[in-house]
Amino acid sequence: MMKKSVILLLSSVLLTGALGIGWASAATLVPSAAMTIKVDGKALLGNGTLFISNSHALVPAKEIAQAVGASAAYDQAAKTITIKKDTNTYLFTVNSQAVKVNGGSITADTPASLVHGVPYVPVRFLADQLGMQVAFDKASNSISLTSPQTPSFHIISPANGDILYSDQVKVAVTAFHHQLADFRQHAQTMAGQGHIHVWLDTDPSDPKLAYKMINGEPAVFDNVPPGSHTLTVQLVGNDHKPISPEVKQVIHFKTATKSAHETTSHIPVKETATSPSPGATAPTAPASVAPAPVAKSYQVNIQSFSFSPGSITIEKGSTVTFTNLDDVVHTVTATDGSFDNGPIKQNATYTMTFSKSGVYSIYCKPHPFMTGTITVK
Repeated sequence: MMKKSVILLLSSVLLTGALGIGWASAATLVPSAAMTIKVDGKALLGNGTLFISNSHALVPAKEIAQAVGASAAYDQAAKTITIKKDTNTYLFTVNSQAVKVNGGSITADTPASLVHGVPYVPVRFLADQLGMQVAFDKASNSISLTSPQTPSFHIISPANGDILYSDQVKVAVTAFHHQLADFRQHAQTMAGQGHIHVWLDTDPSDPKLAYKMINGEPAVFDNVPPGSHTLTVQLVGNDHKPISPEVKQVIHFKTATKSAHETTSHIPVKETATSPSPGATAPTAPASVAPAPVAKSYQVNIQSFSFSPGSITIEKGSTVTFTNLDDVVHTVTATDGSFDNGPIKQNATYTMTFSKSGVYSIYCKPHPFMTGTITVK
């Protein structure tokens, strides 16, 4: 009888306020019957109980994920909870308020937790990050989550007014009710489908200058100079035109120089060959050393948003000339960050000399789905 009275008391201490706030005691288990959670008008299924932590409600990750049409996985060794919906990925770490969202970092109102070995996540935080509307009805003691019905997005990072102490800027964006698609395979305009344009300090009226985001990977900008910057993000259709009504956001942030102890990475390739000084005599290789392979010149075309050929094998000391045949700007960037040629405009060329053996993976920064491999023997 006393146990029942305690449960009733715990169930009655919910104060007024928004979702999940007002519980009198943190880390208190409360029967699920004490509160109703509805997702798009349907009660959240399952036998899990609500968990209260820091005055915020948590729910079983698997149940809430299934209710919103997402997937949930728990890594026991890493103590991480991964929830995926469409192209958005949310990585929670048990007992940590730091959450990774599409490669960007954000702080949750309360940490994810384990309750009797079951992973729980903060329901309001997750709902907000899914672009859902959240409402709390005190009279019925219920939480209502409503899925987005119109296209929208969140800029996870950087935040407006941020100061980044780095020359690399990662732009993480989550999109809702806007299916991200590769415009190379989906050229026809379809309602609710398209991709994201990202401009950093470039003309936001020119789609050719935009970074094209077709999945949940962050847009990465390297060698960003110190100072003030303008970031523009916009939802567009498969034809690169803004959707209607327009969904666009502009934020401002700053970057500052790195700390003195940070050093630049080693660059294993050279853009041009180094010529010997006038009158200098080249050293003669010992007779026992095999002759070096003859350096040659190779051509790679950038066309139809791809490197052609996508994979080549060359001799050490050879040069590769990249020619951009598309009407948009491309780059030739090493995936390990060791080199980046900068923007190549239409019909422009860029030549690199590869002086060391190895396998070099390349991609285009504005269009990271464009990849290639150069093997140097």
